[in-house]
Amino acid sequence: MDGNGDGEIIKKEFITAENINSLFNKYNVPKEFDLLSIDIDSTDYWIWKAIEGYIPRVVIIEYNASFPPTESKVVKYDPNLLWDNSNYFGASLLAYEKLGKEKGYTLIACDKTGTNAFFIRSELIKNHFVVKPIGEVYRPPMYGEIINGAHIGHPPSSKSMMSV
Repeated sequence: MDGNGDGEIIKKEFITAENINSLFNKYNVPKEFDLLSIDIDSTDYWIWKAIEGYIPRVVIIEYNASFPPTESKVVKYDPNLLWDNSNYFGASLLAYEKLGKEKGYTLIACDKTGTNAFFIRSELIKNHFVVKPIGEVYRPPMYGEIINGAHIGHPPSSKSMMSV
């Protein structure tokens, strides 16, 4: 039996935009739950976009800090895409902010390394959070190659991200 010793069963699945909803159904994920974390180093944007009928209160998603908060970029969807150690992965923070708004979420923060963005269901924010503009929330990459004393994130890819 797979598990972590306290009765939890760990499942291993290959997640795509086409199967995410059926996997949630297969594993009896409640329609409303507390936290969804998406970090698969490739099609994260498309996975979140595909989720329908499930409304987590908080979404944490890896963003591509190689792009400034003024650019709305995302990888072309390919269910078999694997990260190639370049900056061709996921989506820019602005692309996620737009998607979040479409899905009823507000961007509230990014971690200090420029890795994860935090969204809360807009209806839950009320007076609990000061919502800042994306330019104040964005954090540049604090990982990867250093050029002229600053991190640039992962090495540039020859592949082009698409605008959304």
